[in-house]
Amino acid sequence: MKFDFTGLLKNEMKPALGVTEVGAIALAAARAYAAVGGKLQEIRMVMNGGMYKNAFSCAIPGTQELGCNMAAALGALGGDWTLGLEVLKNITAAHVAEAKTLQIPMDIKADETKEGIYILAEIRTSEGVGVCRIEDFHANIVFVAKNDTVLFQAEQTKAAEQQHAFDFEAVTVADMVDYAKTVPIAELSCVKEMIAMNCALSAEGEKGVGLQIWKTLAAFRNRGAVGDDMIYAAQRLTCSAMDARLAGLPFPAMSIVGSGSHGILCSMPVVSYGRFAGKTEEEIIRGVALSCLITIFSKHYTGRLSALCGCVLGGGSGAAAGIVLLMGGGAKEASAAMDHMAANLTGMICDGGSIGCALKASAGVYAAYLSAMLAMEGIAIPHNFGVIGSSAEQTEKNLGRISDEGMAPMDSTIIDVMQKGK
Repeated sequence: MKFDFTGLLKNEMKPALGVTEVGAIALAAARAYAAVGGKLQEIRMVMNGGMYKNAFSCAIPGTQELGCNMAAALGALGGDWTLGLEVLKNITAAHVAEAKTLQIPMDIKADETKEGIYILAEIRTSEGVGVCRIEDFHANIVFVAKNDTVLFQAEQTKAAEQQHAFDFEAVTVADMVDYAKTVPIAELSCVKEMIAMNCALSAEGEKGVGLQIWKTLAAFRNRGAVGDDMIYAAQRLTCSAMDARLAGLPFPAMSIVGSGSHGILCSMPVVSYGRFAGKTEEEIIRGVALSCLITIFSKHYTGRLSALCGCVLGGGSGAAAGIVLLMGGGAKEASAAMDHMAANLTGMICDGGSIGCALKASAGVYAAYLSAMLAMEGIAIPHNFGVIGSSAEQTEKNLGRISDEGMAPMDSTIIDVMQKGK
């Protein structure tokens, strides 16, 4: 069976400025405001729990501000909805100052009955009410209205059909490895762009923002307590990009499955290993391509927003497989590495996008390298141990069950903790 992996990669990769949940909230507000115009009088917004959670403590790109309310206000005041998830690209200090002094009713809340991505924005102005609804994907606007006039309405099932058009049930790790090894390199231009964009973001992060994990590692390296090895290099490249993104620097990440953090973690560790091992640019691109496909495959089952940390489990599993490919391994070793990641870090929660995500990413980098090294030494977790299935593909399906069935109440608890602030 032939799979359109190239089309899948292109569909799932998008530049994103800041955490994608913040971008999606701003996008909905910007589109709703653009539908009506006039002087802002009220902002009302309802979203699914995962969207609310991920944006709750998240930095707004290009500002020193945080959270859902500020994202909505800035989207309405100065966002350009035509830029998609880069909606806040042209925000100025004047917009921020206006948003901070905005004295209008704002009601932004989570609707935990919504299982998928969902945002309903209603912007009341001197000219009436603008409405925008986003569903299924972060930038997927499905409804726009001005007062009682519908300006745009997409097919209600279009996004869902697009999501399920790819036959994930039939695809195997071997199929993805074969594609990464043999696809004409010209078809992977989007992967090349991802590498360039995320490396540029990492360079900005190294200037000193967020938790600055790499500086602490460097300090202990200088004391002889940490080695100057391939894992150190990978944590530096990866965590610097995470610091830049989560601290709100005004530079985009190349997202995958709707997440810039996933895009960073599935690309930077692979790039770092490739450079450390002296691999060619083409070899590195192919390794990242496999990582991206494994990440997409994993997230198909665990969901785009969940109580599990998809950045580490999805992006980290992809990175482990991509590193295996650069080490000379094939589908057998990539599958073993994916199982190692599941045996190691399943259960790591997602408590929203914040600078603390860089800590999770650091753990994910180490786990990905260890998983790849074990696999290349011929070591594999036995099948049907714990969450590990009869195959790597089944393991990912098992993680989906854990995310959907086992940890669904976790999101409600996390959101409750956030809202109460205790």
